Amino acid sequence: MTAVYSAGLPTPEQLVYWDGDFSKAPEVMYGDGDGAVNLVSVLALNMVVGHDPEQGFFKAVKIMNATHSGIITDEFALKRVISEILEANRATYDK
Repeated sequence: MTAVYSAGLPTPEQLVYWDGDFSKAPEVMYGDGDGAVNLVSVLALNMVVGHDPEQGFFKAVKIMNATHSGIITDEFALKRVISEILEANRATYDK
């Protein structure tokens, strides 16, 4: 399994309701990510699965500065995704 994600863009990470007043719009706190999914959430999977030395089935691929949908629409990101697919296919057939 290969997880492709992006980083380098301001991404909502937390909503803050000051003084517990939920009738007002929250303040959005930003962190790193792809503009839609924050990096903290993405890396949680990598921490649980990717850091296990016994697994040989998971790979995480970071593409910098691509938006969530841009990973499959921006030329530079799509080339990387295609490259990863081709590499995975080669590895499958080499076994």
